[in-house]
Amino acid sequence: MAKAFAIKVLAACGVFAALWFLASPWSWLTAGLILLAALGLIAWGVFDVNSSLWARTLHRAPGVLAVALTFDDGPDAHFTPKVLEILAREKVSATFFVVGQRALAHPDLVREIDRQGHLVGNHSFTHAWNINFSLHSNLTREITRCNAAIEAAIGKRPCFYRAPHGFKNPALGDVLERLGLVCVGWQVRGFDAVSSNANTIARRLVLKAGPGDVLLLHDGAGLQGTNDRSATLEALPMIIDGLRARGFAFKRLDELFPAAAPHMDA
Repeated sequence: MAKAFAIKVLAACGVFAALWFLASPWSWLTAGLILLAALGLIAWGVFDVNSSLWARTLHRAPGVLAVALTFDDGPDAHFTPKVLEILAREKVSATFFVVGQRALAHPDLVREIDRQGHLVGNHSFTHAWNINFSLHSNLTREITRCNAAIEAAIGKRPCFYRAPHGFKNPALGDVLERLGLVCVGWQVRGFDAVSSNANTIARRLVLKAGPGDVLLLHDGAGLQGTNDRSATLEALPMIIDGLRARGFAFKRLDELFPAAAPHMDA
């Protein structure tokens, strides 16, 4: 919140100086431009999924000939087991950002994700649309309840948090720092939460992925997206084959960013 306060103070000082020292109409024009710049900076911090203005956010590890597959919105009783089956067959490790309510409903799937060697991350407890506009108390409740659901299932506390839709507000950095979590965005997304075309999903990820990129897919249906992840299941083998053909290995997030997550607490 300190950064947001500083931006507001600087903007207020700039507006006051413009109105005090400049003659009209330049004073009002300058004051308006200062306000627009401040609002633009704040909006960039909120809506740019990889901005670190409000919370340090990881999305790429430059120079690493590997990518991190990440899956959001599970565990899903229908689709998550099929995603796990494909990953096991292809011998690929991934990271699953789970929703706390769903983790409580399907702890067996969270345990299976962990048992198969994948990493489990925090994706809030409810995935409600208004989480990203909440202040400290509600954000803390959402994140700690999801942490508790994950710990109840696998006995481990997650290192990474992904905000629903990737949006962040000025309070999030304070909450994550206090809870010892690191925020994760993404460099390339498949738009599989809204697309039903497997070829389009696969082509986008394979062609746009770069060294060290975090890639976003979904194993969970619903939650402001479509209710079918069949296209994701169809696209996943093509994505893996295409990225391997380009020379990429696959790493979990704690392997791609080892300094950010030295361990998961038991």
